[in-house]
Amino acid sequence: MPTGDAVIESVDVIPVATLGPYEEGDSRHAVLVRAGGAVGCFGPLDDLPAALVAARLGRAATGWPVADHEGLARHLFAQLGAHRPGLGSWAVGAVDCAVWDLHGVLEDAPVAALLSPGAMAGRVAVYASWLSLDLRTAEAAQAVRRVAGQGFAFTKWSLRAGESPRSMAALAGQASMWAGHPVAVDALGTWDAALSRAVARALPAGAVRWVEDPLPETDCEEYRALRQTGSPLPVAFGERVASTAQAHRLLARCRPAAFTFDVAWCGGLTEAVRLLSLARAHAVPVHLHGRSFLPAVHLAAAFPGSAGAVEYQVVWEPRRQRALTHICQPRSGHIALSDRPGLGLTVRLP
Repeated sequence: MPTGDAVIESVDVIPVATLGPYEEGDSRHAVLVRAGGAVGCFGPLDDLPAALVAARLGRAATGWPVADHEGLARHLFAQLGAHRPGLGSWAVGAVDCAVWDLHGVLEDAPVAALLSPGAMAGRVAVYASWLSLDLRTAEAAQAVRRVAGQGFAFTKWSLRAGESPRSMAALAGQASMWAGHPVAVDALGTWDAALSRAVARALPAGAVRWVEDPLPETDCEEYRALRQTGSPLPVAFGERVASTAQAHRLLARCRPAAFTFDVAWCGGLTEAVRLLSLARAHAVPVHLHGRSFLPAVHLAAAFPGSAGAVEYQVVWEPRRQRALTHICQPRSGHIALSDRPGLGLTVRLP
């Protein structure tokens, strides 16, 4: 059946199996979309977005043309109303990514080739993050050196509030010294504006590429105020962006050092293409968040001039991939794009 004639016949949420024992926090579901004798999927997916797909969004997507990604995204977002931010966008993103996978299977082509015909890169640079590592421990230096020595574009480490600004700045400087390059730091929303300014004043020159999500909320005026104080702190944000309108305000007024949105959390590949275009228009570098790793790799491969290195979560991503039949691991700091159709993603069934 030509893709142009295919309509979504069913959307199901199914449990997935993992290699090894289930651990608390593991995602346990996948979204399957069927049309024209083919199946597309996205997973693993957490309980709450999976429940929203099962209860509402799956039925809303049934009967929609597979190739009409823009129309489907608008239709699904309309089902959410005021509940779009957060869980709603993530659930829409799961369906959207599964439909793109289905589209690729029907066309016998990688999703990257559908997103940008003729411009697809064969491999994508990745950077490493390890946010559960405590930089204050005795093992931290060896761990940072080991990860940094694997050829990643750069590395990212967590730096939660809790110590003096001078001590936090010193930890960031140590991480940079151990890694042998300027590191990215993720504050995980635990700083405030005053702490951000104080840490910025104490940071060793050239030690930090950016501090991600220093403020508890991705509030345009708060980030704009931080920038207007003349703080030298390079900031990154994007995970909590809920719409293209919000993204436009943030990029235009706050000028981050990096835009780090997540492909599934923002609403899927269809919405992610729009965000990537916005970032390009504002000349803001994009480094895609790693929670939705395979869709992010396809987006970066489709637009190699617009998306930089994709985040590879060195602890969490291998755990998530236990639910997949084909493992996608970096080599020398790059991911080779699979020649399998769609996203190249097949979940393990119980």
